[in-house]
Amino acid sequence: MFDRVLYKKTARQQLKGRWGFPVLLGIVTGILAALVGGGSQTADSSLSLLFLLIELGVTGALLIATCYVYLHMAQTTRKADFSLFFAGLEGWLQGALGMMWYWLWVFLWSLLFVIPGIIKALSYSQMFYILAENPAVGVRKAMRMSKVITQGYKGDLFVMGLSFFGWGFLCVLSCGIGFLWLFPYINMSAANTYAALKNMAIMTNKITPADFAPAEDTQGDVQ
Repeated sequence: MFDRVLYKKTARQQLKGRWGFPVLLGIVTGILAALVGGGSQTADSSLSLLFLLIELGVTGALLIATCYVYLHMAQTTRKADFSLFFAGLEGWLQGALGMMWYWLWVFLWSLLFVIPGIIKALSYSQMFYILAENPAVGVRKAMRMSKVITQGYKGDLFVMGLSFFGWGFLCVLSCGIGFLWLFPYINMSAANTYAALKNMAIMTNKITPADFAPAEDTQGDVQ
């Protein structure tokens, strides 16, 4: 059973006494993402597309490393540091390609209407945790597996996202300072959610541990 209250409560317990590095990590990755994102503001369409691809690639690399950090923090009581983040960055190529592939499919579905785009975004939402935990799986297989483990839970994931709205409003009132603590809370809750979805999918035989083996990528495309 999907239990967002439990995932969030566990996240607070896991972060207790370990807020320092997640807050610092959020600052560093936020600055890097902002620096890269600034280059996409250009009138030249060809350069704009190039910068967009670079921005997506860097964002994906930072995201997969961040997912790696929070997955490890969820599994151990040890305090994290940048050595863990750099270890996660070893999967930068998968993260970069994953973000481009993710953005393309969500964009295409959004052309139909906003709602299909949101549904697909939720459907593919676990792929970066899958790649962070199992880089050899491959991007396309990770997307297919994300579709499987989120099947029947996309509404729950949407509601969970909305459950942070109140905290976000308070962070705005704090001139944005509160986001330094909100983002680690969201990320840790998301890592717990992934672990639960993965375990439930294995228990119900939707997927097997063997599915996390390196992909030969002979299956059909995602949709």
